[in-house]
Amino acid sequence: MKLALPNFMLLPSSLSTPAREPIAAGATTPRGGHPAGAAGWQVPAAVAESLAPRGLHLGVPDGPPWVSCAELATPAGVAGSLARVRRANPGASAEVAASYLANWYTAAVVGPAIALYVLVRRVPDLAPAQLALSVPDSGWFDRTALYRPVAAALANDPLAAGITPATPGLGASQGGLRGPTAPAGAPAAVPAPACTGDGFGAGPDGGIRVVEDAAALRTVLVEEILAHLDPFLRELRAMVRLGRPALWGAAAAQCARAFLLTERATGDPAAGRDEADAFFALATPTMLARPRWQEFVHRGRTYVGMRRGSCCLAHRLDAEYCTTCPFTGDADREQRMRAWIDTQGDGGLAV
Repeated sequence: MKLALPNFMLLPSSLSTPAREPIAAGATTPRGGHPAGAAGWQVPAAVAESLAPRGLHLGVPDGPPWVSCAELATPAGVAGSLARVRRANPGASAEVAASYLANWYTAAVVGPAIALYVLVRRVPDLAPAQLALSVPDSGWFDRTALYRPVAAALANDPLAAGITPATPGLGASQGGLRGPTAPAGAPAAVPAPACTGDGFGAGPDGGIRVVEDAAALRTVLVEEILAHLDPFLRELRAMVRLGRPALWGAAAAQCARAFLLTERATGDPAAGRDEADAFFALATPTMLARPRWQEFVHRGRTYVGMRRGSCCLAHRLDAEYCTTCPFTGDADREQRMRAWIDTQGDGGLAV
């Protein structure tokens, strides 16, 4: 089955206390983006498995094809990305190219953040100046670099030893705690150790936000994601005839997919779905047109697929409908998902 956009998948068991895999480190990256050591961090295997085939780099990457998200979100950066997508997809209208770009850019940003939250219970710094994407000529973003992999953590995290947690407030316009002084009632910002026992430090001057539980950490995740995506999608909307529901619906679909893809590491088809529901409850109303779930049994196994809240427009380019299309009936969509699962072999998912 030909699919122009990333496909969509399913999930496994309780993630209330996910196992934290040791993460080897030879370097830490302070907020300013300068490596403090020679070697980079090693991405946890569970996170890498959830994100594949997209790659993840922890720390500051070197040179091309890496481009800072701060640059990609400028008018020139968005226009350049649209041009690459159209070159890679001859015949694509401006609207189709914009839909593709909204989906793929969002996936590159939120995928690693959601995987780290679900599987490691840490949230990275998603300020545009703290991320870079690999930009090949194909127009798609195939790798993500997180300069500060830990911007927020739980009170029982080794990074948070001796720090009193606070409850975060949801402020998408702020996008997280950036400065050395927290506003009243915000999570504590403290200098993190250069390298902790699991090798996943935040950097000597970066600081971390410490919160009491997964619900509070989820709030941080939501505000980081909304603050990052909002200016990019506003710039994109100014260039094409696509409304907020279409663009934020693309973002919502990719967030949902990222949650569901964590089943690769957890084996639980319900855990990612439940985490996504809690996420969307906080992200609304900014994140419009969230998808709805479509559960079914295939070859004796329960799967969680989804119906997008807005169309990706892929059918305008090649007359084929994706496995999450809102314009197809449930039975047809389920059949497409079954076929997609079978193409993946053992461990295949519906997204």
